[in-house]
Formats: sequence, structure tokens, C-alpha cells
Amino acid sequence: MSYAKNLLSRGEEVVFESRQHWLAVLGQTWLFVIGAILVLAVLIWATSSDLGSIEGGVQIVSLVLLIVSLAYLGIKIWAWRNQEYLITTRRVIKSEGIFNKQMGDSSLEKVNDARLSQSWIGRIFDYGNLDIMTASEMAEKGMVNDFPMLAEPVKFKVAMLNQKERLEFPDLAPPPVQRPAPPPEMQRAEPMAPRAGSSQVSEVRADGAVAAAPLPAADPAPAASPAASPAASPAASPASGGTGDVAAALESLAGLRDKGLITTEEYEAKKRELLERL
Repeated sequence: MSYAKNLLSRGEEVVFESRQHWLAVLGQTWLFVIGAILVLAVLIWATSSDLGSIEGGVQIVSLVLLIVSLAYLGIKIWAWRNQEYLITTRRVIKSEGIFNKQMGDSSLEKVNDARLSQSWIGRIFDYGNLDIMTASEMAEKGMVNDFPMLAEPVKFKVAMLNQKERLEFPDLAPPPVQRPAPPPEMQRAEPMAPRAGSSQVSEVRADGAVAAAPLPAADPAPAASPAASPAASPAASPASGGTGDVAAALESLAGLRDKGLITTEEYEAKKRELLERL
């Protein structure tokens, strides 16, 4: 992880990250680039030609100059890669250096204004100079407020101003993204009650009892009052031919008819059949 990101406080997140444009490195090292090319050409020419006694000295000097130029270029590129210009949810951070680090930060609450300047070449290659005016002491020393040849300066400034506004006016901040809830599990559909006239409707057996296979059982016939005399009950009379069972069957059929499980025609047919047995 980078040096600056290791110093973030709890809950602090990086919003935007940038560094100097690569043309800034080229502007600091163009003389060494040209010198390295010339020294390399001299080294090749001295190796391929016969210069007598000075041939060895020219090759050594050219080789030393080439190594120095390449080393300087490598150090500048390495330092450029270690630049960290960060906009976090709370601060503006500027970190530079390879071995010896220089880091400055300023709270977004102390940022007063920002001035951006871009030339026409900077607009083509997307770089510019950004000056941030803050109330920080480090800003007065040039540690934080000076960002020369900043890459993507417009995005950097917009991200800084947006985060400053969210910090000062949290009510205007968009709500956090919430993941959609998982869909509910599929539930099995409950079986529907059989329609009237289907084969699943309860049938009346020959003895007058109701066969309720998949249907809910009918309400039982009310029990005879214990005070009633057995001789006075028509269901107990052997000559009545099972009047109590027929009455219970008729009540069950009436309940099925009222619930819509059998049709009126089926009810009348079963009723006549039961009454004929009396």
C-alpha cells in the first residue's frame, strides 16, 4: 500500500487520486535525455572507428556519462511514480519523495478557494496549475496549496469541491447505495377445493353415511339429550328403518350444498334416494 494511504484515519476514504503530468518529468529531464542520446552515439562511433590511443579514454568517458544520465532519468521517474495527490472524504493530501517523504495535508473545511490555470497545450494534454487557498499553516509554506502541472486538474478540483460541500452540508449528500434485498423464496401453492360436480365430491354410501375422502369432515349430528327416553326417539325404533342415520346424512348433504361442494340437483337426487328408503 502507498505511504499516504497508510496514514488515513478511521472511516476516511480516498475520493480522487492524481500526480504531476508526465510532461513535468520530461520538462525536468529533457537535457539529460538529449545528452544520453548524444553520448550513446559517441560511444557507438568510438567503438566502431579506429582512434588510436584516445579510443579507450573516449569510450570510458562516454560510458560514464551515459550511466549518469540514465541514473538521473531513473531517479526522476521513480520520484514521479511516488507522488500522491489525494482527495479524501476529509482532507487534501500531498505526498512526495522516494526515501525521505514529505507529506502535507489540509482539512477540506479550511479550503477557501481554488484557482486553476491551463494553457492551450495544457488543455490538449490535460494538465494545469492548481493553487488552493487554505487557512492551514502548511499551506502558507507551500506544502499543500501548490500543485504545478497537475494531471487531470479539472477532475481534481471538482472532486475536492464536491467533497467539501458534502462535508459542510451532509443533508445534501446522496444516500448510500443499498443492495437490493434477495427475492423471497418460492412457496408451494395450496391445493384448491374441488369444484361442485367433480369426482372428488363426497358420496353418500348405501347405508346413509357420508364418505368424505379429501374433503373436510362434516359436522357430527347433535347428540341425543340424555333426558330423552329411548322409546320416544324415532332413531331407536327398529320399525323406522334408520331414521336417525338418514337425518344425519341429509344434514351433511345440506352442509356440502351450502359450501358449494355439490350442486342443488345432486342434493335433491340424494335426498329423494334417502327418503325412498324410509
